Amino acid sequence: MNSNQPMDPHGPATGLDPLTVKPDPARWASVVQHERLTLVGTVVVVVALEVITSLLGRLGPIVVAHGITLVAAFYFFAVLRFRRNRLAQTLGDPDRGITVSDAGIEVPLLGLISWDDIPAVYTVYDQARADRYAQSGGVKGFAERWTQAVGSANHYLTIALQDGPAMRQRARPRQFRRWVKLWARSGAPDFGAIQIIGDVYYSDADADRLDRALRAQATRRGLPNSRSATMLDQGEFFRTNSGIAVFDGKTGL
Repeated sequence: MNSNQPMDPHGPATGLDPLTVKPDPARWASVVQHERLTLVGTVVVVVALEVITSLLGRLGPIVVAHGITLVAAFYFFAVLRFRRNRLAQTLGDPDRGITVSDAGIEVPLLGLISWDDIPAVYTVYDQARADRYAQSGGVKGFAERWTQAVGSANHYLTIALQDGPAMRQRARPRQFRRWVKLWARSGAPDFGAIQIIGDVYYSDADADRLDRALRAQATRRGLPNSRSATMLDQGEFFRTNSGIAVFDGKTGL
């Protein structure tokens, strides 16, 4: 993990110019279509299986149908979670963008988040996972690629927040306030974080520009920031830079 990673030479000239990215229309439409097909199709298939096996009245098929229903229920709620994250990040409007500037980071749900309210930035792009899913074959490969199509991401941009509860109070509409994640810090306001999904709704180029802009602005201010190829490194990064006594051994923070 390379903390405070410098800008790559093929990125923007400075990485400090104001930047706004909006969802790519084709990717957005694809995600919405896959969501609808999955949510409606899952219900139709489960109901049909349960009705048919009940009419047959045989124990074996009924047990199999119940098992499929259970798996389908988990998948159904996973897709609902992906959908909720999409709506929270964009308020369901592909014309609403995310802006990074000297003033801070502006997201539709919270408005402008000042750099003074941001203690760290961390981004992840798991290329190995993306390649593995792209090359995977059979039913498993189809399921993995479909899951990506409905919102499972490989590119995450995590913005830490000094006061998570205060940011939750700013969320409008309130139904999406839990998009701001919280974790406790003894003797001080709870930290928070928002996790922006890059590769599902945005073009690869725009997601990369957003990633670079976030880290460049953080570097300019001396804020801890890093990019990793795996989510496993993220926990260590925030444990090191959180200021939470029980995490990093520091006290009196």
